[in-house]
Amino acid sequence: MIVRRRARFALAPVCAAMALVAAACGSPAADLFAIARSGSVPGADVTLIASADGTVRCNGHRHELPDPLVLTAENLADEIATPASKALRLPAGPHPVYTYVVDTPDGVFSYSDDSPHQGTVLEQLQAWTLKVVRTVCR
Repeated sequence: MIVRRRARFALAPVCAAMALVAAACGSPAADLFAIARSGSVPGADVTLIASADGTVRCNGHRHELPDPLVLTAENLADEIATPASKALRLPAGPHPVYTYVVDTPDGVFSYSDDSPHQGTVLEQLQAWTLKVVRTVCR
């Protein structure tokens, strides 16, 4: 009888930990970043929210991302932490078509497709956005 009681008490913390893990499994995935794109051409205005669970919300509608786009989103999330933490605001160039406002856990930044000095990462983010809009958000 004493052995059984000890076994029950020894298992109590394990069971409690397992219950916490099970509860966490049902919680929603974290958002990697959100992009609000606006512009002067038809279909320019879109809001995308990339999530860690491999989905994207396009103007509020959830879609599954293909694996290559999930991987790219995860890599971009890491790469855009720096401009986000600096609250980067790049002015538009002379002929912008799209303007991007990007919200991340590290902060918010904005730029246009023709902003000078935007760098490779922001160009990759534009390409990812365009591909998601054309292939996933339909």
